[in-house]
Amino acid sequence: MPELHLQQGCHSQMQQLVGSNVAKLVAFNLGYLPGGDKRIITQAGSTLQAVEAALEVVCPGGLISIMCYIGHPGGLEEYEQVRDLLAGLSPNYWTSSELRLVNRPTAPIMLLLWRRQNAQSLQHS
Repeated sequence: MPELHLQQGCHSQMQQLVGSNVAKLVAFNLGYLPGGDKRIITQAGSTLQAVEAALEVVCPGGLISIMCYIGHPGGLEEYEQVRDLLAGLSPNYWTSSELRLVNRPTAPIMLLLWRRQNAQSLQHS
């Protein structure tokens, strides 16, 4: 059974905490903590740094999932910036997709990013 270690800190620091090419899954749940203070939300700047770190942390064949909540102030802008980052990644190393409900314009949007199995050396663009 794999060990589990919990770390408290900014998501943008994950590579320093866990290393490179070590995770089969990195999952983001952007926005605010359900049932928590809705004034405390993820911010685009640190989220972009965190996604960049996740590109290094996830191993070949691994997946990055990003649930983007766009119905709160700043949520749509954060989603757009993350989507733009993913859209600029090389398809030789990354496969990305977007899942959204078309009849609910403020519903969360799921972004999925798969690191291709043959992507031994990371090429972000």
